[in-house]
Amino acid sequence: MPRWSKLQREFYKILSDELDLQIQCRLYRMESQRGSTDIPGYWITLGKEIIWDYPKDFIRHGHPERAKPEWYPYSTDVEAISNLIRKYIDTPKDVLLTKHFSDDHWGLINILRAA
Repeated sequence: MPRWSKLQREFYKILSDELDLQIQCRLYRMESQRGSTDIPGYWITLGKEIIWDYPKDFIRHGHPERAKPEWYPYSTDVEAISNLIRKYIDTPKDVLLTKHFSDDHWGLINILRAA
């Protein structure tokens, strides 16, 4: 998978300069009784307000199809989210508002479309 900074730069190229929208991907250190690990997370801000936050919004609100204890979202969804952003960037502008992104399990595309 390409570096996040490259994908982020390409995403910013398609945004309006007037829009104060930021998209970030960072690793957070998580300490637990079982050890420690780096957990990646995504968030989008509009101005200073966080309007989309993965995994925080998805753990808090719960998703029944992902409530199984064996499902560990942090290692699988980040790559899938990056791939989804790549698909969004590569979609021609004339079909962007009508294209169905079947792999958008997080409601991300509608936020990006609004941008």
